[in-house]
Amino acid sequence: MYRSFINSLRSGDVSNIYLLHGSETYLLDKAVEEMTAYLIKDFPEINLTIFEEDSFDLSELINACSTMPFGGDKRLIIVKDFAGLVSKSKKTSEEGTEGSKEPDKAGGFGFISELPDTACLVFVNYAEADRRKKLYKDINKIGKIYEFGKISKSDLVQWIKGHFTRAGKEIKPMDLEYFAANTGYLDKNSDMNLYHVQNEINKTLAYIGQDKAVTQDHLEKLFPKSLENDIFKLIDACWEKNISKSLKIYNDMLLCGESSFSILAMISKGIKNLIRIKELRSRGLDGKSISEKAKIHEYTVKLYMKHTDKMNYPSLENALERCLICEKDIKTGRSGERLSFELLFASLFDE
Repeated sequence: MYRSFINSLRSGDVSNIYLLHGSETYLLDKAVEEMTAYLIKDFPEINLTIFEEDSFDLSELINACSTMPFGGDKRLIIVKDFAGLVSKSKKTSEEGTEGSKEPDKAGGFGFISELPDTACLVFVNYAEADRRKKLYKDINKIGKIYEFGKISKSDLVQWIKGHFTRAGKEIKPMDLEYFAANTGYLDKNSDMNLYHVQNEINKTLAYIGQDKAVTQDHLEKLFPKSLENDIFKLIDACWEKNISKSLKIYNDMLLCGESSFSILAMISKGIKNLIRIKELRSRGLDGKSISEKAKIHEYTVKLYMKHTDKMNYPSLENALERCLICEKDIKTGRSGERLSFELLFASLFDE
């Protein structure tokens, strides 16, 4: 949506009235910056008027729209977070739409259909606007509406890469995936926006200093450790028969507050993921397709795909069985927790 807005603006297709709304405040602010830079070349103190929220008189807004620009072709009038475009509840929204009980905060906006060519009126709402509102419908008929929500994963990765590139830093595609996955931006129900991601980028740039490349080692030290990433490393260490490394990872996870049984459950889940990924890869699917089919995060798929060629089904199935035996031994008291895990790590992928 942001690209569509920018392309339309730069092509000269400028409307007299806009509604820019949505949860991605970074893109909303950038859109306003672009519009201001495009329309107001001179005398911004005269040709740019900003009304904050509802702290304006309607007559003042009408006057600002009808005043001729000075030294230019357009005046830009921005109204931020106008309450007449959002609803406190569904009920009040419906009542307001019907024009019955809710006070009409958008009343008196009939003038927008007769805006002079010298005026560009822009409503900017840092939340999703209510499409049932009369003002929304009126703007949609005569002007342009753009909603700026969260960007897709692919766009986020490219956006992050662009920031590092402009800073003169290199970063591998896999590390870009890791960075994007660990910002939290893509998490379901996350309220993070691109300003938060930009802060993480700035922290990373400050941390690496004069280093030319952003590496996995840098990122692992900057981001809180991911349980899933630690489980992968633990499985990897078991595959390599590196018992000391697997025990160190296990101990670190315990110190971070994870229980032995939750770690064991995650190991089992990781092995099941390996089996599923191996199966789908044998059908010729790529990482992205496997992620969609198996409903496993694409970053996790790429991590585990490194092992699917060298691990066979019998060893993976036996590994699952050993996890069950480990759990049973601990719960029945057949062996202590520590010893049970040492035995598991030593023999996880034995055939």
